[in-house]
Amino acid sequence: MTQSSTSTDSRQGFQSGVNMSGSGNTLHGFGAAQALTTGSNNTLIGYLNSESLTTGSGNTVIGANVSGPAAAGANVVIVADGTGQSRFDYGGTTASVATITGNAAVTGTLSANASAVAAGSAANPALTFSTTASLGLFFGSGAPSFSAAQGSLYMRTDGSTTATRLYVNSNGTTGWVAITTAS
Repeated sequence: MTQSSTSTDSRQGFQSGVNMSGSGNTLHGFGAAQALTTGSNNTLIGYLNSESLTTGSGNTVIGANVSGPAAAGANVVIVADGTGQSRFDYGGTTASVATITGNAAVTGTLSANASAVAAGSAANPALTFSTTASLGLFFGSGAPSFSAAQGSLYMRTDGSTTATRLYVNSNGTTGWVAITTAS
């Protein structure tokens, strides 16, 4: 086992951070961040963790066999299982998007989109589903006229009758059909 620390870095594990010259890094695990050179303020925990990271900074990666962020990745948070499968990924695959693989339970309030209500001509998604582009639950004021996947739902915040509150996309483009609801 290799243990090393400077006034600003800490590493534990054979060949962890062997090329490291950055500062403020905490590396724990065999081969963690072997390629890391000038990256700083990273916390990388696990066997063969973040092998591609070289100059990236501000990353937190936990799990074994995790490829981690790109070479210059910054401010990425990944929590993975022992096989390297990311179970939580913020900023690694898509900037400013948290990807959860598996089930997620929320106790309390989930704010999926804290945007102001947009007019019906603009897509204002609250939730999107699957890998199908624009399949989701949308909201806004006025009747919807934007393009979305067939089967998407739109909640109209200014709907005043049972026929103007909820819409479903019927054709995968701009075709929306009002759903009549009970009062």
